[in-house]
Amino acid sequence: MKKRNRITVCLVAGVLILAVSAGAAFGSVNGYSTYKEAVKALALKTDNVTMQGSMKATLDGKEFVSMTGEMAIDGKNKSSHVISSEFGGQKEERYDTIIGNTETWFNADSKYYHEYTYDNDQTAEDSNNLLGVSADDEMSKRMVNFMEIAADTVMGDLKNNFVQLGKDGDKTQYQIEISKDQVPSLVNAGLSLFAYSMTADEGTDWGVYYEDYRASMLNAYEKLSGNKLSEEFRNGYLREDDTADSAAYDAWCDQNEKQIQKIVEYLSEKDWERQYYDQLDQKQCGIVFVKTDGTSVYYKDYKSYAKANPKMVEDELSSYTGQDMVLKTAQCKFGVDKNGNLTNNTLTATFTTTDQDGKNHELVVTADVTLSNYGTTTVQKLDTGDRTKMLRPDAENSGDVVCSYNG
Repeated sequence: MKKRNRITVCLVAGVLILAVSAGAAFGSVNGYSTYKEAVKALALKTDNVTMQGSMKATLDGKEFVSMTGEMAIDGKNKSSHVISSEFGGQKEERYDTIIGNTETWFNADSKYYHEYTYDNDQTAEDSNNLLGVSADDEMSKRMVNFMEIAADTVMGDLKNNFVQLGKDGDKTQYQIEISKDQVPSLVNAGLSLFAYSMTADEGTDWGVYYEDYRASMLNAYEKLSGNKLSEEFRNGYLREDDTADSAAYDAWCDQNEKQIQKIVEYLSEKDWERQYYDQLDQKQCGIVFVKTDGTSVYYKDYKSYAKANPKMVEDELSSYTGQDMVLKTAQCKFGVDKNGNLTNNTLTATFTTTDQDGKNHELVVTADVTLSNYGTTTVQKLDTGDRTKMLRPDAENSGDVVCSYNG
């Protein structure tokens, strides 16, 4: 698992260097190389900095992902405060701080907070930089080297298109704008491959999908057993999808574990989902969509199901990337200080996507980040207010497994 995580982080680091270096040339080959080194230093060597940033994505003007946050890093001590919302869901606000080997975190609307102390060997390795990997790690070095060469190749003559906007004290501001005709063909080929792969992986043409699995489960129990569940229990069991306060839900699951276990065991004994899979066996393929009341609808394939039930697939990335996408325009503004540190970066990218019906849509992604207090950042202990400490911080690995039963 540790190796897999390391490879993933290395890939993220490489992509970060590719993406940022594409908006970072100083108008000359030497400046471009200098900035790449600054980006690598930020990602892999910087161990003391404060950052504030935001990101959002819209499809045809409708926002579907947003995030604002701040992060402070001081060696192994780190803190973050993030407010996020995605796919029309409820906003979630989370605070997280690591001081030494102890991590403390909570959701803003929760009455509880978590605290966990790691073993030394869990936190000591590769943690003194922004990405939490070692700059001397061979995998990191090879991946970064590969992505540098890829960035040079993709940028080509665009490295000469950057303009200096001016100076603000010891900070110098730069900008580049890229139109559709200037986008390297390799970039759009990659985007097209990415969009198609998302569509290909969106779902198979064989399976049972539920409008609300938990509600269907409770309704099946009442129907098969003849036992009526109290409204209080139903509301408690079903509320997880309507709140970011997972700690309170964990506590509720602990209190009602016996009844939940009884329901799960009864439904397992009755094999309550067999009727839906029998439909698939009869048809030999397709999608069976189970509504909350237990009735079902058959679709010949996943595309038919998705088209008839757009709300059920709105949190799938393929719903926004479409089956094809190209970069229409891109703009990048950034600044560096006299020491070569990145001080601010704003990115706006506009894509044209094509859905399964051949209709075009406009996907816009914007992001900005401000970096400050290099070398002077301090991380403060997290103030948990009047929240109650959860006595079981590893809740997802015990009692609430029952609450998360999924057949």
